[in-house]
Amino acid sequence: MSTLALKKVGDIQTLALGYTHEASIDIAADVPTGGVLNVTAGGSQLAGKIGKASVIVDETVPAASTSGTTYTGYTIIMGDDGDTDGLIASAQLCEGQTPVAEGTILTNTGDDVYLAPAIDNLDITFTSAGEADEALANGGKVRVLIEYYPTAGAVFSN
Repeated sequence: MSTLALKKVGDIQTLALGYTHEASIDIAADVPTGGVLNVTAGGSQLAGKIGKASVIVDETVPAASTSGTTYTGYTIIMGDDGDTDGLIASAQLCEGQTPVAEGTILTNTGDDVYLAPAIDNLDITFTSAGEADEALANGGKVRVLIEYYPTAGAVFSN
């Protein structure tokens, strides 16, 4: 399983929106066959609370894959093992399939709400249709923003 490493937010505007961690996904380069990215922070799986989670669509996925076949769908969801779309419900990213508009921010569109039960295995899952291999995407970019509070705490600095 591939991983996506979160880093602490350094941008003051993003911090002002309440997010503590962020990551970027270049879909063509980062998404493996099977489409699952396990989200980590500091080299470990997440263990703690998520106040909110968002995905910003910077670039949609082209319908033509690198193999020449055509995607008839390419979606993203975010959640944990118990509820795979509990934070971000299925959102279409594929051109030609009424995708989410570039620049759109999706925030807690799934079942889980603020201060949901502790999370210990957050995944972002991409699912394709038409071309069955998610790793053959020919483009697409999203950013992930999370308000995350580790169970073990974090070093405080001001």
